[in-house]
Amino acid sequence: MIMDAITGYLIANPTVFKVMVVFVLIVIAYFIFKQFLKLSLVLLLIVLAGAGYHYFNNPEKMSQDVQKSITTVKSGVEKGKSLYKDSKELIDKTKKVPEDVGKLFKNPEDKAAK
Repeated sequence: MIMDAITGYLIANPTVFKVMVVFVLIVIAYFIFKQFLKLSLVLLLIVLAGAGYHYFNNPEKMSQDVQKSITTVKSGVEKGKSLYKDSKELIDKTKKVPEDVGKLFKNPEDKAAK
């Protein structure tokens, strides 16, 4: 009886049903991300502890490794920029192709009509 009344109310008022579903999804997402946030903080602490340990054992090597990493990241960024520029030029060229194809088909028709 009570379930019939609840389902009848939700069927009669679909907006209330939608709000309830959104609320339940938000609560579920909150609990999932709460656990994810805790896990990410623990992993961050572990990584920082490991980096600190290696830094205190051999600071010279650590600074060289950091410099290598920075150089690698910079070269990767430059490659990414050039790839973006090349792809943008390619997109511009492909926009011109339909116009050129249209001109090719237009000219033989004009010649055949004359």
